[in-house]
Amino acid sequence: MPAMQACHVSKRLPLLLFTIIAPAILSFASNDVTAAAQSEGSDSVLFASDNGGAQKKQQTKPFLSAFFSKFNVSGYLRNETAYRFDKPRTITKIRNIAYISANRFFGSRVKFTFSAWAYYDLAYDLINYDTIAARYVRDNNQPLVFLQDLPQQKDSPVAAIRELYFDIFLKNTDLRIGKQFVIWGVLEGVRVIDVINPINFRELILLPLLEYRVPLWTFKLDHYTPIGKFEFLWIPEAAHDIPAPRGSEWELLQLPPNTREQNRYGLRESEVGLKYNFQLLDTDLSLSYWYGWDPFPTIFRNVRLNSSQVPAFFPTFTRLTLYGGTFVKQVGPVIVKGELAYVPNKYFGIRSVDTNGDGYLDNNGAIKKKHIRWGLGVDFNLFGADISPSFVQWVILNYDDRIIQHHYNSNFNLFIRKVFPEQSAVFSLLLIRLIDEQGDMYMQPKVTYNITDHFDVVLGLDLFYGKPSVFGPQSANGGVGIVNTQNFEQAHFFGNFTNNNRIFANFTYTF
Repeated sequence: MPAMQACHVSKRLPLLLFTIIAPAILSFASNDVTAAAQSEGSDSVLFASDNGGAQKKQQTKPFLSAFFSKFNVSGYLRNETAYRFDKPRTITKIRNIAYISANRFFGSRVKFTFSAWAYYDLAYDLINYDTIAARYVRDNNQPLVFLQDLPQQKDSPVAAIRELYFDIFLKNTDLRIGKQFVIWGVLEGVRVIDVINPINFRELILLPLLEYRVPLWTFKLDHYTPIGKFEFLWIPEAAHDIPAPRGSEWELLQLPPNTREQNRYGLRESEVGLKYNFQLLDTDLSLSYWYGWDPFPTIFRNVRLNSSQVPAFFPTFTRLTLYGGTFVKQVGPVIVKGELAYVPNKYFGIRSVDTNGDGYLDNNGAIKKKHIRWGLGVDFNLFGADISPSFVQWVILNYDDRIIQHHYNSNFNLFIRKVFPEQSAVFSLLLIRLIDEQGDMYMQPKVTYNITDHFDVVLGLDLFYGKPSVFGPQSANGGVGIVNTQNFEQAHFFGNFTNNNRIFANFTYTF
């Protein structure tokens, strides 16, 4: 089989397998469906003859009409428009989205769910690409110094299946088989143990939670016992965070050139997870285990220091193991939440140093360290507003001064939501403060107006604060590879987008 053909088959493999499994699941449900049909009665009409006799005339609905009439269908049509009010001032988004979701029961034990969307960004047809991406502003202080001649990629047009799965309900066990989302965390918008689905950074982290998650083909089993619920995950798909289109206004977090990627599907590429939910002393608790892939590659590199020799770069995706736990406890009017994760095998990039004197960069540019992630948050109501502050921190154990990343990485998050029923409006505020990044902060105030039961309008701001990343003037291999960490000064996140402040409006019709 030619390589290109094999690639296409690999991409379609989960869907092909799903089409094989689906008839078996429907066959499993057929007995239940038949029993339900018998209890509801058939689609026949009884006609009485003039002589008192009766004859039955079978009137069977067309198969497709009968099949689809039992689907519950919902969805929305949305326009998302954004205007950047920093130079170069321009409309940066006119995205039109069509989303549909459908589900139906086959008897009482099987449920089918499907959702998909398609969207197109009209802004690229009306406005010059470089103006939208603020390219000439970006190049004055380029945080991605290892990229050259950024192509004009864009996130449009797009059509994709979001969910496609069957639920099977047994006596003490639920199965969910297909493309789906799995959310493990208890702190909203925070990823401590919630690592199952990768992130799509096409619009940084500005999208709603489910919209920036990447769905995965997953086998999920929930088993209920008197002592709690056991959850098992098998994901035969190696998927990673999706960076924004290169050269776009959100171009950070690109995959480095020459990244070594493994096969997309297979037993060796699988991820597995185990989770146990239970209650103790009026507290909801969970313990979890996950074995999967680091969502971003480790930048291994072979560099001869103080030499004109061209370095060799081989970014590679590596495995991670995570042991986690969560708790949720109500204390009076306050709900206290927490998450804790221990990761014993994550690689961290190091600066260009040679501690053993052999003339080469130590450890091929990365060392494996144990680290802890933890988060603590509270939910309470004050003056009619729901308020949810949280604090999250990464701690690298047995820290090495050669590591580029900070010993401690902390951030403070705040979410406020207040309903104004007389105005049919909801105000919300999201604030993320990266404490160790010298002022990096993101803030999103917005107001949602419910015009009717099916139509709402959202007005808001995306505001970025901080300093841009500062790297050396040259990359480690002359502009094609990764940055020269000898000249490294400071990496930032939100500070790279202080020229991207914008006002946005969303118009949504739901059905």
